[in-house]
Amino acid sequence: MSPDPTPPLASALLRLSGQTLSAVSQATGIRTANLSVWLRGKPQVISAARVTALMHHLGIEGGQLRGDVLHRWADHGQLDLLRSVCALLQAKDGPPSWLFQDEKPGLTKTRFLQWGNAWIRLAVTPDTSGLADLASITSAQRVVTLPCALADLCTDSVQLASHALLELAQQVAVDVGDDELLDGLMQRLNAVQADELAFNTANPVGWVQLESALRSALSAGVSPAELAKWIASYHCQ
Repeated sequence: MSPDPTPPLASALLRLSGQTLSAVSQATGIRTANLSVWLRGKPQVISAARVTALMHHLGIEGGQLRGDVLHRWADHGQLDLLRSVCALLQAKDGPPSWLFQDEKPGLTKTRFLQWGNAWIRLAVTPDTSGLADLASITSAQRVVTLPCALADLCTDSVQLASHALLELAQQVAVDVGDDELLDGLMQRLNAVQADELAFNTANPVGWVQLESALRSALSAGVSPAELAKWIASYHCQ
C-alpha cells in the first residue's frame, strides 16, 4: 500500500504557515507528543475527526486548499517545503492557474498564487544559490508580472487581495494589449460575487471597458439615444 500522504502534507503546511506544534495542538485538541510522532509518518491513535480538524486548521478541506481564507506561506532557502506541498496537491488538483510576481528589490520576495478557488500569499527568501524558478516549482499555468510592490498589497481579506490582484493584472493586460490575458481576467473578475466588488471611478480599466463597449454598440448601429434609454432603464431597476 502507498503511504498516507496526509502526514507529510500536514507537516509541510505547518512549517510553511509558521505555526508551532503547541499552537496547533491547542487549536485541534491533539496532544503535542502524538502530533509530533504522527507528522513524522509514524502510527498514532488519532481519530479521523481530529485529523480532519487538523487539516482544516492548516487550510485543507475535502483534500483541497480552502477558498475562504487567504493562505499565508513563507519558505526560506531552497524552497523544499513549497516543492513538497505543490507535488502533493498537484497529484490531486493539478497546478495553480496564476502566479503573480513583481520585480521590486528586496531580500524577501512576495508572490501570490491563485490555485482553484484558493489564494496564497507566499513570502520567499532565497539562500546563497539565489531565487529558484517559482513558475517551474509551482507549474503555474500563467505568470503575471505586476508594476507595484506586492508586499504592500492589502491582505485584510481574501476577497480584497484577490480582487486587487485581478484588477492590477487586468490593467497590465490592457497596457500591453494582451487580449487573451484580458479575457481570462475578465472571466475571473465576473466570477467574483457582486457584493464583493465596488465600482471605482478612478480605475482606468473600467473606463477602457466602457469605451470599448460603447464603440462596439455604436458600430453595431445602436444610437446614442437608445444607449441612454437603456442605461436609464437599467438604473431604475
